[in-house]
Formats: sequence, C-alpha cells, structure tokens
Amino acid sequence: MPIPPLPEQQHVAAVLSLLQRAIEQEERLIALTTELKKALMHKLFTEGTRGEPQKQTEIGPIPESWEVVELQTTGDVVYGIQASVANNFEPVGTRILTNKNITLDGDFDLNKINYFELRTKRHHQTILKKGDLLFNWRSGSKEHVGKTAYFDLAGEYTHSSFILRIRPKENVNGRFLYHFFIWLRESGYFVKLQTYAVNAKFNKSAVNILPTARPSIEEQRDIAAAIDTVIHHENNARRRRDSLTVLFRTLLHQLMTAEIQVNDLDLSELGIETPTQQLREAMT
Repeated sequence: MPIPPLPEQQHVAAVLSLLQRAIEQEERLIALTTELKKALMHKLFTEGTRGEPQKQTEIGPIPESWEVVELQTTGDVVYGIQASVANNFEPVGTRILTNKNITLDGDFDLNKINYFELRTKRHHQTILKKGDLLFNWRSGSKEHVGKTAYFDLAGEYTHSSFILRIRPKENVNGRFLYHFFIWLRESGYFVKLQTYAVNAKFNKSAVNILPTARPSIEEQRDIAAAIDTVIHHENNARRRRDSLTVLFRTLLHQLMTAEIQVNDLDLSELGIETPTQQLREAMT
C-alpha cells in the first residue's frame, strides 16, 4: 500500500472531505426544497393566492371563486397506442413513451426507450405536442396510478395505451393542470377512486369526469409560476449534487493513485476554497 508523506495525506483528506461536505449540503437543500414544494402545493391548491374564504368540495377545500369542473372540459383526453412494444429497442419508427418512462416526480426517464412504426391515421393522431400531459391510468402498483408528466421533449414521440394524453384547452394553463395532478396523486386522491382487477387502473371514463379545480387563468399562471420556481431551485441543487458526486469519484481515484497532486487542483469555480487554505484554517 503506497503511503505518501503525512502533509500530502492531510491535503488529500482535506480536499475529499470538502467535496463530501459540499455534496451533503446539496442533499440537505434538495430535501428542504422538496418539502417546501409539497407544502406550497397544498397551500396553493386549497387556499389559492388571493386570500379568499374557502368552500368545501368533493376534492376538499378550495377558494370560493374557483370552479370544480370535469376534466374533459379543460382538455381533450385520448388513449395511446395498444401494441406490445416492450422488446422494441431498435431505433425503427417513432419513440413511444410507456409508463416506465414517467417517474413518480413527473419527470421523464429515457434510459430505456421503445419504438413503434406509425402506420394508420389513428397512430399518427397520437403524436405528442409540447404542452401535452401524460397521465398513467394503469399500473401494477397503486402509487404509480395517476403519475403525470408534462411533455416538453424535442423530437417526435407517441405514447402507449396505458398512458392517457391530455391536451389542455386554450383557457387552461397546462403547467397548472400538471401540478394539480401531481398534488392529487401525492395526496392519495387517485387511490381512493381506483378499482382493482388484476392491475390497479383508473380508466379514461373516470379521468374524463375527474373533478378538476379551475381558478381564473391569471391565478392558474401565478400558481404554476410559483411552483415552477421552487422546482427550478430543486433541479439546480440536484445537478450540483450530481456534478459534485462525479467529481468526488474522479478525484478519489486520481488522488489515491497519484495521477494528480492536490496542489494542482483549483476548486474555486465550485465555490470551494483551496485545500491548503482550508487545511491551514482547520489546524489553527
């Protein structure tokens, strides 16, 4: 086992410890913003932004001026393509999103993407447009039913039959509707409405008549913007955490094999002081 001089050991330990602390700090920030997002969504979807009195509805308390309408009045709901695509990984045809491509947080996971050749008029009608919502109506797991993604991907995509596409109408803010569905699922609303056979499912007819809160379009935009701001900070923290984690693993290998020296490092761009300065401060 190669043993460098003690001062160099201390320098290596110092820089790696600094990176570990920076990663932990981002983890704490992610946890805080995640909790803030949940609390903010609950407050906004039950109290609104105007300080109004509340009224009781089938979806719980909402501001007096808000309407509760059927979902089909806010957007067009259609099934996806019914076909077996689980083994279609060859890039032939159009990329097709299935329930595995939507995370519980409403993001897209494209690590395993399937393909499908569009042949009929019906197939071509399922091509997604930016701003569409993808609602997972059927899954073998209760917690996955009702998970929703906001489609903003580049390129041509379609969707499978287990996903309902909701295309918001002109008087509806798509981001508001997206956050509303996320809030309903996290609050357990969909689980209460589900019927079960072999798989948990929440079909198109039930989605069409799903009670949906509808404030004014101005308040929809305000609510969507407030939640999006918190999500932006959360995503930035996740990116910083991931970058620091990669850097830590890289430096762990390079420093332990003497591929690079501590004094050659400049971590100032990450907001981290030089190891020598930090070590000197720690020892005084």
